[in-house]
Amino acid sequence: MKNCLFLLYLLLLAACTRDVVLKLPSVPPLLVLNSSVSPDEDVTAFLSKSWFILDTITDDGITDGTIRVYVNDRLQGTMQPVENDRYTGQYALPGCRVASGDRLRLEAAAPGFDPIEGETLIPDPIEVLSVDTVRFFKFGYQGYEYPSLRLYIRFRDEPDKRNYYRLMVEKITEYQKGDSVIVVSSMYHTDYDLYSSLGLVYEDPVFRTTVTNPAIDQLNGKTCRGTFTDDMFDGNEYTVRSSFYPVDYSYAGDSVVTTVHYDVRLLAVSEDYYHYLTVVQNFSISLGDAYLDGLVEPSATYTNVKDGFGIVAGYQLYHRRFTMPCMEEEPYWNPFASYD
Repeated sequence: MKNCLFLLYLLLLAACTRDVVLKLPSVPPLLVLNSSVSPDEDVTAFLSKSWFILDTITDDGITDGTIRVYVNDRLQGTMQPVENDRYTGQYALPGCRVASGDRLRLEAAAPGFDPIEGETLIPDPIEVLSVDTVRFFKFGYQGYEYPSLRLYIRFRDEPDKRNYYRLMVEKITEYQKGDSVIVVSSMYHTDYDLYSSLGLVYEDPVFRTTVTNPAIDQLNGKTCRGTFTDDMFDGNEYTVRSSFYPVDYSYAGDSVVTTVHYDVRLLAVSEDYYHYLTVVQNFSISLGDAYLDGLVEPSATYTNVKDGFGIVAGYQLYHRRFTMPCMEEEPYWNPFASYD
């Protein structure tokens, strides 16, 4: 009887709700400038605007702005808008490239907005000494074995300064039948996301230095976005370790020809880029099907854009592609096949 009364009491409490009208003063939008620059490519940027929490977002790209480019305080030119089918607000300065140690500054303006600017320092390239892989099986649900690869990247850290890095792995599968080709990536949202998933585990202890939230500490560094510093190996050679699964192979058959690539990218990133990524990682935490966002401490988005929002960052890229050999077993999914 006591248990029944207790449950009734809980139901009564749950039914006691009150609607509260939330009145928030409107905040005028600011310019948002985003740019990640590498010596391997022309300087590009995206210009958009911030939006109020109660606004309905349609398209925040700005196409009538101007972005001036300065390298080591010398004007290089003004960016031109670029037509892009996927995004609006993209700008580029053809032929303008930066070098290691350059200080890049972007100054942006648009009608109806206050001008903004952001600045970053281009890091030095990474001296990679070796890249090795080891195949193993990862035990999962009900003892199922997932074929996995452990990745070892040995590189030399530049002494006498603090360096920042990011490690990423992308799975790219090319499906071909006749003249038709479908490319599926694990890093970009498509209609085939279910078949392009890649589990990336940042096992190395260097990734633990990035994690500061207690809720993230329990996730073995999975949400650190691959960022780390040289605090544990400053000025020395180091082998950073991670693993990923599942491991798929290429296939050549009558129904489909598949070519599977794993692209490994180790980046030297600017300090601005590192701080931005470590803040963004705290916005959403998931563990399986559970979302632990309620355990996250409030934090403001990191920005190095004066009088606005966004991030102007620099990086140097080391890229290594592994193309998997052909096996006799057909892929478990074929985009050209009909599944009833």
